[in-house]
Amino acid sequence: MAKPKTIADFPQFLASAVSPGVRAADGYVRFEYQGKFDRSIPETASSWFYLLFGEREAVCVTLQLLDDNLLAILTCDEKDQPDLVGRHAAYFPSRWSPYQVWMVAEPLWKWERKIFEGLDAIAEDFESKDISIVDGREVRSWTKLQPVRRDDGLSRYYPTSDQAAPPNATTRIIPGGWDHEHCELCNSNIDAGNVGYCDPSGHGVCEACYARYVVPHDLAFVDEL
Repeated sequence: MAKPKTIADFPQFLASAVSPGVRAADGYVRFEYQGKFDRSIPETASSWFYLLFGEREAVCVTLQLLDDNLLAILTCDEKDQPDLVGRHAAYFPSRWSPYQVWMVAEPLWKWERKIFEGLDAIAEDFESKDISIVDGREVRSWTKLQPVRRDDGLSRYYPTSDQAAPPNATTRIIPGGWDHEHCELCNSNIDAGNVGYCDPSGHGVCEACYARYVVPHDLAFVDEL
């Protein structure tokens, strides 16, 4: 069995200097970091990604320059200067949020095995100004679903069944309309009535990802999924 992949196994950036810009009206400052990566990264100029460092510290940076010697210039817009100079920070691609890395990597992250329950959903129809193609048909009319008794701002959008009819302007409750969750790692459905694992913040993973990645604290999902 392969050794679990850890944060230390990802490309590391060592910042040697920082140049702060002028503070903007909204309070943000553009910080420019000069430093070097210890290996190549699959990014090009103007692409963005995350650097993770310290204990649950992360910053979103934009690549400005990366030469053949792996010397790099990165920028970020923050109100306070990230404490990166003289520290190693791990590179993670933008498709993964820092919490997804931490929830797998940290042995003390709390998980509860549970049966996922469906929730009633609030439904609202609306017409978009743009046309989308879904399963080969033109879609302009959508139904927005939000779970009842949840304040995390999560919503889903589905094409209305009759695209020729005007959108239903009535806000309504659909019993059991929020009938699944998505695994934070593989994005598969965890249907109501099925078992998964949930942390105190409500992030859920399926049984397969829990066994494959969470139990051994293996960050291989970053490359495999």
